[in-house]
Amino acid sequence: MFKYLLKKEFTLIFRDLHALLVLFVMPVIFILIMSLALKNSYSNSVDTPLKVAITSSKNNKSIKTMIESINENNFFDANFLKVKDNKETLYIENYDFIVDIQRNYIERIKLNDKNFNVIIYSKPDTSLQKIEILKKLISSASTKLILEDLMLAQKIDTKNVLDFESKIQNSYVYKKDGFEVTPTSVQQSVPAWLVFSMFFILIPISNTFINEKAFGTIDRIRSINVSLFPILLGKIVPYYFINQVQVVFMILVGIYIVPLLGGDSLVIQGSIPLIFLISSAVSFASISFALLIANIAKTTEEATTIGGVSNIILAAIGGIMVPKFVMPKFMQDFSEYSPMSWGLESFLEVFVRGGSFNDISTYVYNMITFAIICLLLAYILLKKRR
Repeated sequence: MFKYLLKKEFTLIFRDLHALLVLFVMPVIFILIMSLALKNSYSNSVDTPLKVAITSSKNNKSIKTMIESINENNFFDANFLKVKDNKETLYIENYDFIVDIQRNYIERIKLNDKNFNVIIYSKPDTSLQKIEILKKLISSASTKLILEDLMLAQKIDTKNVLDFESKIQNSYVYKKDGFEVTPTSVQQSVPAWLVFSMFFILIPISNTFINEKAFGTIDRIRSINVSLFPILLGKIVPYYFINQVQVVFMILVGIYIVPLLGGDSLVIQGSIPLIFLISSAVSFASISFALLIANIAKTTEEATTIGGVSNIILAAIGGIMVPKFVMPKFMQDFSEYSPMSWGLESFLEVFVRGGSFNDISTYVYNMITFAIICLLLAYILLKKRR
């Protein structure tokens, strides 16, 4: 009997082409868009650096040194410009910043002039982080010039001392020895939208399950003395298979399709068995959650609305739509209660940090517990309906 339940379920799945397109096309589009959109956030260079106009009454040596110092940073492109109208420079000439500084700023700093100011003009949608970085670069350039003058007066060789910043290097520390994966946007976006798409298995499950309840299919199967357990298991196995195909498909998109469009390639150095374990746990959680929603809702429209909204909320607080590292502390703590966050963090541990089973065990246990609770509630609701 179980064989025929599986056959029925696979037939229904492959008849619902719209649901299959949602499960496979939607995450591919998100992976491509987000991998390319966030590419510069994880690299040491940008395609379009921020344009900075340095304006002063004269382009003297101090001003030129400041421009050279700012341009050493890959994220900024500074040049001297006689600015007549700030609005025109920012909105028509498309500069990101205007730095208004006096030509004798070094002398005024040395004299501790309290009326001395450097004014930065920017558009109102400029992030505070970018403004702070530019302020640090201006401050660093000024300090460098003053220090250079003092050291020359003391006849000290400034070449090596003032080049100290180039000697500071960052080195990533991975949890697994020999694991070296450069963090890229695709390493983040593939796991995120993979988890999101796996939870959207809710759409086809709820549609078929509610239609079967409405048409009396489940009652007829029960009438030939089949218990509810194989009926629910018959729902889990086919969609588990679909979820695993999604995992392989999305990983291949990250490896082969994203680089064709100019993005980075997904690199898999983590444990394949751990990836399989995580994908199985996420699949179990997403299918059980879908079965619970399918038993709560009375119509397919109701299930689509409840399931769609709940999935988007879980994704928003789980770090799928907005990376957790840009969230404030209380939101990061709150995200720990989203099953999508458990799945995403598990994948990131393996994909990006070279984590072991101990690093993902808590997330996996959370997902299995969540799945068992949802499945028991779905079983109780289905049994109560009779």
